Amino acid sequence: MKKLTAALCAVLLVFCMFVPGAAAAGPALGATRAYCIIDADTGLVLAQQNMNEELHPASITKVMTLGLACEKAQGNWDDIKLTVTHEDVYSLAGTDSSHIALREGEEVPLTDALYATQMASANDGANLLAEYVGEGTIADGVAKMNARVEELGLAHTHFANPHGISDEDHYTSCYDMAQILRWALEQLGFEQVFTRNEMYTMDPTNIQPVTRYFSQQDKMRIGSSRYYISSILGSKLGYTNTARYSYACLAEQNGVRLICVTMQSELSTDKYNDMRTLLDYAFSTFTGYTDLPAQGITAPLSVVGGGGSLGTVTVSDPGVRLLLANGLTADDVEVTLELPESYVLGSDPEVYAVYTVHGGEKQESTSVRVDAEISGLPELLENSTGQELEAAKAVKPQSHAFWLLGISLGSTAAAALVTFLVVRFITWRKKRRRTRTEQGQTRRGK
Repeated sequence: MKKLTAALCAVLLVFCMFVPGAAAAGPALGATRAYCIIDADTGLVLAQQNMNEELHPASITKVMTLGLACEKAQGNWDDIKLTVTHEDVYSLAGTDSSHIALREGEEVPLTDALYATQMASANDGANLLAEYVGEGTIADGVAKMNARVEELGLAHTHFANPHGISDEDHYTSCYDMAQILRWALEQLGFEQVFTRNEMYTMDPTNIQPVTRYFSQQDKMRIGSSRYYISSILGSKLGYTNTARYSYACLAEQNGVRLICVTMQSELSTDKYNDMRTLLDYAFSTFTGYTDLPAQGITAPLSVVGGGGSLGTVTVSDPGVRLLLANGLTADDVEVTLELPESYVLGSDPEVYAVYTVHGGEKQESTSVRVDAEISGLPELLENSTGQELEAAKAVKPQSHAFWLLGISLGSTAAAALVTFLVVRFITWRKKRRRTRTEQGQTRRGK
């Protein structure tokens, strides 16, 4: 009986292996442990292998460090100089790490620190940026890195340093790093640094009389290299003995814009060859975007403010533009709404439309969230203001003059507050939509 049961189980296992839809989407890599390919616009996962496995990232860590520095600077780089501390230099002693020979007390323009960290993968440059981001020590900068990880909702990342030297408490996943790169690309100036191919010149400083030159080191971005891939716009390399080879890149072809991350490639050649395999697959499978109009899915959401309920508004799906594999259509996408219990007036409304792709063997079956539409809020707030003012008018003018004045002033203040909130909300929504539209137009126009 046991033999019969075992035989049946074996047959069932073999059968399941050939059931349509059972196979994973995307290439199976042997020399690279994990990878993740996402749409750079929406963050939708297109293909993956072990994308949530926690691994040592090496220098692709610097994507987060650079992103935070660009976010803080907001493009105002020219007038910012950073002073190199003892910790920036000597915390790297004995690590045999990449650096640009910064010296304690050296004054370094922020622009130089950014390009040194990206192009020369300078660990001393990353330390300097971490102090700038944290407004104190390197540890303060690392704390900001982990705080941003939490804000992004990433579950498989923790940073112990800003450069990527291997540490038991320093890890990320391919999925998390792809989303970190997507976030970094939204920061002013990051893409400029990340995609630079030309040599960068760092002028002499107050301490160093020499001119330093930084060149782009990724062979897949060097036209004369046999590993050259024209679609790769920007990239960050990583290597330690523990992490092996890691790689994060932004690539674009025929208007399709992708982010691809690989981790733990055994050899440098494996990294190059596997990245070519992944991009060849991705750009032949995902050749265009599909516009999904709003489906008219709605749900009520209660609005709370001033210590009580103000009423309800309507949340609906806005429609979305998704990167779908060839052979998939809008019929393969399901949309639902994700709402909080209530919307507290004055906070950003966290309401989302969740689009789930049922990709089968053609595409990773996964979901992406986009901002949902909210309708009826300005009218709700105006009605609430009107009720406040009517209540004030109900007080007789000839009695309780003092209280009348207080109520009148209170009503005016309430009306002003509600008007401010209405304007703030409308401005916030318009700005968010405009940002998404501009990003989409910029990416499609390249």
